[in-house]
Amino acid sequence: MAKNVFRPHEIVQGKERVVIQPPQLFPSQAPVEELEEVAAEEYTGPTAEDLRREAELFRANWEKEKEAMIASAKAEAERIVKEAEQRAFEILQKKNEEAALLRRKAEEESQRIVEEAQRKAEEILNETRLRAAAEEEEIRKKAREEGREEGWKEGKAEAERVIERLHVVLTKAIEKRNEIITQSEAQIVHLILQIARKVVKVISENQKNIVMNNVLQALGKLKSKSDVVIRVNLRDLNLVTEHAKEIVDMIENVKSITVLEDSSVDPGGCIIETDFGEIDARIATQLQEIEDRILQIAPIPTKPLGKGA
Repeated sequence: MAKNVFRPHEIVQGKERVVIQPPQLFPSQAPVEELEEVAAEEYTGPTAEDLRREAELFRANWEKEKEAMIASAKAEAERIVKEAEQRAFEILQKKNEEAALLRRKAEEESQRIVEEAQRKAEEILNETRLRAAAEEEEIRKKAREEGREEGWKEGKAEAERVIERLHVVLTKAIEKRNEIITQSEAQIVHLILQIARKVVKVISENQKNIVMNNVLQALGKLKSKSDVVIRVNLRDLNLVTEHAKEIVDMIENVKSITVLEDSSVDPGGCIIETDFGEIDARIATQLQEIEDRILQIAPIPTKPLGKGA
């Protein structure tokens, strides 16, 4: 059956030229020929029902094609949107990187400008200081040159008089200082000796083991074996007697020990009698040796004080 309805893509332009004669609007006055009566042919084309069904089929196909076209258009639109978003993101990222680079360059340039400004400011400040110092020196020089000769001479004479008086005062001060030092040295030496005696006396009276140290040091000077007599103060008699055996064991050259009381010996001191002589280890004797050494060191004449001082 021939189609009466065509879709747009089903229409094809032919290559042959077709001439369609327009209808005659105003017929000529030619005599009308009598037409022979022709019997009407029976219509064999599509019926109205066929046309309706074909139209419905066309509409259904068109709806499917339309939905397919819409879906394809949506997919294409989504693809275009995604590509546009990706492109926009890339452009934005690139712009951000360029902005960061520009910001770093701007910061570096600003830092360089600040440093350059500081350097120039420092140079200007130094130059100003040098110029000010030069101007100040120039002003001083001019002031000195413009000073009066007479005033300078008077000032010089006054300065010489002051210097002379200072020399006199300084000489007298040095002489007085030497005199005070000479007098003070003797007093200081005597004071030291007095302090030493008092300190030794306090120590020997309060520390009982002092006598044992003196005994051991004195016996350590023995060169050969000998019987020993130890003379000590009454206060130290019991202590030395109790440790006599220990002393014999400790000192190699001691054969035997006899401990005696001697009132001439101060507390803490002792006198050692051996077969070869006597060892004076009294506190007063040791203190006298210290005094003699101090007086030898002091370059001034001193007068030793009495033991009771």
